[in-house]
Formats: sequence, structure tokens, C-alpha cells
Amino acid sequence: MRRAPAREAGFVLPSVVAILIVVAAAAALATQQMQTHTRTTASRFDGLRLQGLVDGVARFVAVSLINERVRRMPGLGLPENGSTVACPLPGLGLIRVSVQDQGGLIDLNASPRPLLEDAFRALGLADRDASAIAAEIVDDRDADDTPEPAGGAEAPQYKARGLAYGPRNAPYDSIDELDRLPSMTRAIGAILRPAVTVWNNGGGLDPTLNPILTARGGAVSEGLRRHAKASLRQFYEIRVVVETPSGARSGRAAALSVDGRSTGLGLLTWRSSTHVAAPGAAHPACETLTLLAKG
Repeated sequence: MRRAPAREAGFVLPSVVAILIVVAAAAALATQQMQTHTRTTASRFDGLRLQGLVDGVARFVAVSLINERVRRMPGLGLPENGSTVACPLPGLGLIRVSVQDQGGLIDLNASPRPLLEDAFRALGLADRDASAIAAEIVDDRDADDTPEPAGGAEAPQYKARGLAYGPRNAPYDSIDELDRLPSMTRAIGAILRPAVTVWNNGGGLDPTLNPILTARGGAVSEGLRRHAKASLRQFYEIRVVVETPSGARSGRAAALSVDGRSTGLGLLTWRSSTHVAAPGAAHPACETLTLLAKG
């Protein structure tokens, strides 16, 4: 009978060890979950902070443009041809800002077919593709059912391509609607998207405000000379992207009217976007933008 306590101890000890193992595992799991939650919360906070910085800079650039164009006051003086300004932010990373005067882009609604064709050729499209896309744009935006000569597309042409829809027969609201055209391809769309707009109501083209066209040199300038028209400087697109040293990115794209009739900031669109031309160059405005970011 004296050995019973030993047997009981031999049974109790492994049981205690097993319980301790379970408790330790549960504690480790709880700790891991808490750490994950903490990291997720911190990540969300950093993301919100980053987006707040981006939105603040975008609005500040909008105010600067309104001051310059409407109130005739000094502003940031950023280039307005879509080129990127890159500003290092000590401890925060890099901020990229671009401003594109829409008078330097090809308007999908106001541009006549000859301008569309010449501009598309200048962008590098083959003659056949430039003619077809230009004709289809005109048929897509006009209200009649008569195809444009040499490449137009009304309902029968859409049906012949196996498309279940026809032309919109209405003005473009967004450049994304180009994807509906029968002759549009991903490659052609990638070429056209950076150079087209729905905000250049004047219908002309200011080549000096289009970095893609001016980069191609003299032949392009000659081909577009007959369509050249100074921008009315009424509509702009602002793009702001911030990148942190850890690789986090946040961005904003906004269309802005500075025609003097809009209320508030005159913002026409406001959407998230991390696309901006890179790498960009330094600019005197970086000093102000850096102080804004720190503030």
C-alpha cells in the first residue's frame, strides 16, 4: 500500500505537464492572434494616414491651380504638360505629382475625324488602325445610323463582329468607353489612353501640352500643325502618388475645372489611382509640398 502515492504521483505529473502544454499553446496562439491584429490595425492606420496625405496634397494642388488661373495669384507653378514632379519626403518616402492640362489631349467628343486620325498616327498607330478607330469613335458618339466612310461601325458592323451591343450614339462620359469599339485592342488602348480625354471641349489640340506627342519630335509637330490650338486652360487632371520606404503606395487622380464658374474646388472626378509617370524630376514646388506633408 505504500507504493500507491508513487503511482498517483506518476500519473499526476504527466497530466500536469500535458495541461501546461495545452495552456502554453493556447497562450502562444492568443499572443500570435493579438500580434496579427495589432499589425493589421497598424497597417490600416498607416494606410489611412497615407491616403490622407495624398488627398491633402491633391486638394492643395487644386487650390494652387485655381489661385493661378482664376484669382491670378501665385501658386506652385507646377508643369502642366503631364510631366511628373518627384519630391523626396524625409522619413516618409517619395511623393510624385503631375498636372495635365486637358487642352493638350485629344478630346473624344469634340475632335473632328481628321484630328483623330492625324493624332492617332502621331501616337504610332498604323494608318489602317488610325482610320478605323477614328471612324468608329465618330459613329459611337453621333446619333445617326449611317456608318462613317472607310471604316465606320454602326449596329450591323458590331453584329458582324459578334458583339451583342451596338454603338452608344451619345457623347463619351469616360475614356474607358473606348473599350467597346469593334476595332479596339488592348495594345491600341494602351497607346491611346494616356493621350485622350473628355474634358477638352475646345476640340483643338495644344501639342506643347502633350508630352507623348512632343517627345516624338518634328515630324509629329508638322502632322498636327493644322490642328494646333492654344489651350483654354480650363480643365486639368491632377495625379498624386506617395510611396513609403516599405513599399506601401497610395494615390489619387482628380479632374478639375478652373473655368471660374465652378463652386468650391471645382472637382469633377475624384478616384483612387496609383498610376503616375515615373521617375519624375525635382521642382521648386517640392519645398512647399514637403512642408505640407510634414505638417
